[in-house]
Amino acid sequence: MNVGRTAVVLGGSVAGLCAAGALAPHFDVVLVLERDELPADAQHRRGVPQSKHPHFLLNSGRRAINALFPGFEDDLIAAGGLHLMPSMDAAYLEGAGWASRKSSSMTMVYSSRILIERVLRDKVRLLGNVTIREGVSVRGLDTTAEGAEPGRVTTRCREGHSGDPAGARRCPTGWWPPAGQPHRCRPSTPR
Repeated sequence: MNVGRTAVVLGGSVAGLCAAGALAPHFDVVLVLERDELPADAQHRRGVPQSKHPHFLLNSGRRAINALFPGFEDDLIAAGGLHLMPSMDAAYLEGAGWASRKSSSMTMVYSSRILIERVLRDKVRLLGNVTIREGVSVRGLDTTAEGAEPGRVTTRCREGHSGDPAGARRCPTGWWPPAGQPHRCRPSTPR
């Protein structure tokens, strides 16, 4: 079922790439706008400070991503992810001592965040109607008296970068009320 002509996704990290995959069957064009220049391989980047932390995907998350991108888990493992059973492959300390190792139905794929994103980007780039534009800062939504104007966002390319309200650092606080929507952001917590 086609919902519309164009969908715009702000951000090309895991959530944005999965959103693009979910939107692709329902729109003629899906445009992912990413502030960073994305590396071709698995490299750390400025916009993902948690990229240096180890990551893992649980059963439900893997099923959901595989539903969007068939073969994702196999591709992640082929690229270096580890398919492990934590109850057998990891040691953990409980109050009474080290937990005994036992078989379980729960498995995980351990990987770096940058490898997960790289494999997802590879999958998204195979979708014929999805385009990732890099080095683009989203500055706001163009609005009319009726609300958000379909398909219109205000952007600025890297050369004129003057701060980006989207992403992990800031909330696009002023975007929602002019678009006829309630304020959707949680108050920020000082770091």
